[in-house]
Amino acid sequence: MATGDIHVVPVDDLIEHLDGDCPCGPTTEPVPRDDGSMGWLVTHHSLDGRELHE
Repeated sequence: MATGDIHVVPVDDLIEHLDGDCPCGPTTEPVPRDDGSMGWLVTHHSLDGRELHE
């Protein structure tokens, strides 16, 4: 991922989420920037199972 990409990470998870090859298997979505270029929104997934309870 390039500099300036946005990473959304779970707070107080069981692991530290990485910008590169993260073990949580993050989802990436292209996002158009104001200057016409494309950036990435990287959404990391928790490993403590909190999504099952939310």
